[in-house]
Amino acid sequence: MLSELAQGLYLELGTYQIYALFFLLGSLVVSSISDIKTTAAQKEFFHFWLLFTGVMFAMDFYPQLVGGSEMTLFSAKWVLITVFSILSSRKVGFFFGLAKMDVAAVAAVSSLFNVYTIVIFYFLLKVISLVERPLLGSRERYPFLPVVLTSAAFILLANLYFI
Repeated sequence: MLSELAQGLYLELGTYQIYALFFLLGSLVVSSISDIKTTAAQKEFFHFWLLFTGVMFAMDFYPQLVGGSEMTLFSAKWVLITVFSILSSRKVGFFFGLAKMDVAAVAAVSSLFNVYTIVIFYFLLKVISLVERPLLGSRERYPFLPVVLTSAAFILLANLYFI
């Protein structure tokens, strides 16, 4: 069971993805501090995360396009990110009821993961939000970006530990 979990968490990241991930985590740290202080991160982060997600989509799509390979995992990954993003938005509120900035941050982090890790990531987001919400927020509002940062860091640390 533990080895199956480790295989599901394994991330095959290329050099550019590793650098992108560190840059993304840096932006999450800064925005999390802003989110904790004001319960709202700066709008520039939203645009950065949208751009980051778009670039990662293109980086995933390009090899599929030129290689003519099976697009099942590519499609599954991006459909999953899209569906989870919609279901997590404040308008739908099925998973979390997040502001669009939080949804963009989660989608940006998810764009680096494989299909199995995305599912585990959303599960971790839910569990960690249950733990962090009483510590960081009020009944109506709480900063969600620290939850994203903690969950992403946990996935990465688990990846390093198990692999």
